[in-house]
Amino acid sequence: MERNPMTRTVKAHAKINIGLKITGCLDNGYHTLHSLFQEISLHDRLTLTINDSGEVRFTARGLPIPGSPPNLVEKAARLLQQQFGITAGAVLQLEKNIPIGAGLGGGSSDAAAALTALNYLWKLDLSTERLITLAASLGADVPFFIRGGLQLAEGIGEVLSPIEPSPFQDYSILLVTPDFGVSTAWAYAELNKVLQLPAECPKFAASLAPVKWQLFENDFERVLLSTYPEVGKIKSDLLKGGAVFAGLSGSGSTMFGIFDHHATAKRAAAYFPACRTFVTHPVDRSD
Repeated sequence: MERNPMTRTVKAHAKINIGLKITGCLDNGYHTLHSLFQEISLHDRLTLTINDSGEVRFTARGLPIPGSPPNLVEKAARLLQQQFGITAGAVLQLEKNIPIGAGLGGGSSDAAAALTALNYLWKLDLSTERLITLAASLGADVPFFIRGGLQLAEGIGEVLSPIEPSPFQDYSILLVTPDFGVSTAWAYAELNKVLQLPAECPKFAASLAPVKWQLFENDFERVLLSTYPEVGKIKSDLLKGGAVFAGLSGSGSTMFGIFDHHATAKRAAAYFPACRTFVTHPVDRSD
């Protein structure tokens, strides 16, 4: 059966941060960082249908999306319309599976998926580099999801260096998201109260062969522990459940454990009956 050339359904994957160190503060209030972004198989699903209406319409189902419109997906579509004089319209239907305010980059991933899919449907023929430039205008994390995989992130998150192949590819990852989200703005404000910038930049990429798990610290963990002690309990239980490493993703609230075996990760999920859990794995786009 021939596919409808006017419609495309794509996956928008989540990410985790394997280590996150704040390396500086900028005059505009942003912070520079050093982190490994690893794309994972947990995903939202975005269906895009183009038409001749000129309008962009967005609907969502699944997990609720807080905040007032427009959503980042809508912003991505309108950005392409404005930049390239697109007179066509689009209906954007999002199935939301990635928890909000959890440090998993779901909103940024949705925006990147919209840019990539509409580039195809509207026949813009934009290069990856051009899409990354457009993505940066939507948010610091959006450029990562254009290429995905494993990347070293620096600057405010927009300076990216792909790492192939990912040394994490054969591991399973258990995500544990408690029943609260964490505001990124709040987390940075709290971190500013105790932040001590490192004398030298960490070298996460140099810690990958072999993987030196003890070096992958996340500066936000100590901030969250004082306000949300349950995050520390989740980390402890992940390690008790057999994780070779456990850490916070982004500014939270998701904790993740990295496991040698899928079955071990699945068993460990039973430790967290009050939390939303996902057993997932790294996504490698190098093939």
